[in-house]
Amino acid sequence: MAFYEQLEKLCQKHNVKPSNVVEQLGMSKGTMSNWKKGGTPSGEAVVRFAKHFNVSTDYLLLGKETEDSIVSIENAISREDKEWLSLIHQLPPEAQYEFRGEIKGYLKHLNESVAADSVKLAK
Repeated sequence: MAFYEQLEKLCQKHNVKPSNVVEQLGMSKGTMSNWKKGGTPSGEAVVRFAKHFNVSTDYLLLGKETEDSIVSIENAISREDKEWLSLIHQLPPEAQYEFRGEIKGYLKHLNESVAADSVKLAK
């Protein structure tokens, strides 16, 4: 199955035009016309579409999920990461935003501390 045919099916399913999705993802409509003629998109483009439609790259390129793609999707997020995400999503949206800022601040401070320690060790 050609990539563009699969893209059209996904767009129909989501009630959007392929040209709008292409534009939304920052790609040119000229590139899309190449796909219509049977051309294959770059790997980066395939990944963008897969993320956008929440499907595997195998689904986009082959028209079906392969056993390997299903296993990789299930294993993409570790159990610990799923637990973290679950905890974060239990917070109200404002608290999620605040928590995100706190983590960024902590990481910045941590990186500055490591850099300062490196300078001390170099002397």
